[in-house]
Amino acid sequence: MLLTNVAPTLPELQVQSLSSLIGTVLGTASRIPCEVLKQRLQAGIFDNVGAAIVGTWEQDGLKGFFRGTGATLCREVPFYVAGMGLYAEAKKAAQRLVNRELEPWETLAVGALSGGLAAVVTTPFDVMKTRMMTAPPGVPTTMTAIAFTILKQDGPLGLFKGAVPRFFWIAPLGAMNFAGYELARKAMDRADDNVDELSHEKRLVKAG
Repeated sequence: MLLTNVAPTLPELQVQSLSSLIGTVLGTASRIPCEVLKQRLQAGIFDNVGAAIVGTWEQDGLKGFFRGTGATLCREVPFYVAGMGLYAEAKKAAQRLVNRELEPWETLAVGALSGGLAAVVTTPFDVMKTRMMTAPPGVPTTMTAIAFTILKQDGPLGLFKGAVPRFFWIAPLGAMNFAGYELARKAMDRADDNVDELSHEKRLVKAG
């Protein structure tokens, strides 16, 4: 709504993409410490949350809780921004194919497919983020160093480890994030139209 008021001439797709960008950056930055602790617990580096907090602080200080921020943003920002664009174009293509407006379940299916494909494309950053967050002390944790290590050990396909599970894990989220947003917006628009129509009828009755 703020973007619409500030720049009312922006196309809807650009408004959605910019909104996704801003929300993703702010949301991701606030989630990074929890993600670091989760990854280290799942990797078996620490036994409980308390030990993970203390151990991370002792190893790297405050910056340790934000290790992998760059890789995470490189994963999240393209996922949401490109995913929204992919969803919009895929929906247009599907509508041209069937020559009608999509049913709600079809819209959800397009959203799921768009989310899954965006997840596969951003898998390399997810792999690097995990390696950076779980790297032992003394190991270089820059994105460049991690990427070269993966390429040296596993080749290019090493950057796409877990891509298939990630597709099926993210696809339902894509349906809710992309298609669910649009379906909810349409429902609210219809409700607003009904309220406006009812108000207009009341004014006509009073005038009569």
